[in-house]
Amino acid sequence: MKISAIILTLCVFTLTIETQGQVYLKSEYASFSSFKDENNQKTGGSGDMFKVSGGCTLPLSFKEEENNRIKMWEVSLDATYAKYNNKNIPTFMHPDNIINTTLSISHLRPIGRKWSMLGVLGGGIYSDPSQIKAKSILGSGGIVFICHISDNLDVGIGIGVSNSYGIPLGLPMGYLNWHIDGKYEVKVNMLEAAELSAAVVFNDWFKIRLIGLEVDGMSAVMDVEGKSKIFGSVSIKSGLQADFKMGKTSSIQLIGGGLWNRTACVINRNIKDYFKWFGREFDPGFQPVMYFQVGYKLGF
Repeated sequence: MKISAIILTLCVFTLTIETQGQVYLKSEYASFSSFKDENNQKTGGSGDMFKVSGGCTLPLSFKEEENNRIKMWEVSLDATYAKYNNKNIPTFMHPDNIINTTLSISHLRPIGRKWSMLGVLGGGIYSDPSQIKAKSILGSGGIVFICHISDNLDVGIGIGVSNSYGIPLGLPMGYLNWHIDGKYEVKVNMLEAAELSAAVVFNDWFKIRLIGLEVDGMSAVMDVEGKSKIFGSVSIKSGLQADFKMGKTSSIQLIGGGLWNRTACVINRNIKDYFKWFGREFDPGFQPVMYFQVGYKLGF
């Protein structure tokens, strides 16, 4: 089973919970690399990627209940614009511009001494900015049941539903959140994406983080020869991140590293073709390159 297929189905989710309000802004650049087709052969095409993302999370209510369990509602707005300078790659294989937006509402509540329930409902626009139509709006919903094994380890399982492929498609979702805090930090977080990282805290305003694995995705609804298709791209990367704290609640992040895999798949928006995708040995995509990212976060 291809992990990229599952990630792209669930990439319209913003299934996270922040215990405080947060605003973020970041930009990312990946340099030019050659493009390979579904047979893993170079096509003569190449391209780079520039992305700008921003968003905010606003808790609507927050209450700490028994056993330090949290009950809360929050609303999130996220938007990403990606520009691709592609050469010798037709736009029906890879759009030159993509916008992804998501407005979602999430709810976390305890359902026992050791369990909590996390749910989300949302939707947004996933399209080339010049081709936005009603069918560019994708909706999603999901529910995850979380077991609090210890103070720093949560695991869970649930289901996510999306209309990315026409009729609503449900897929199982796993959840893992493990962390170690202090001078040395370790973080493992897997839900709608994945992150494995470790950090050294030098003082109150500076720390270095090694990102062992980070996964994210972009998608766009397309019209190709009268057929509704969906483009999807999954990025798998790692790097070194420097965090500079600018005050009690704000920080700047500088990241440099390797983008090891950036897929670029276009398939028909139907369930039959979605499951055919799992039979592929290779996905079309770009060769490994360097990437750089600058980000800013503000909590309130």
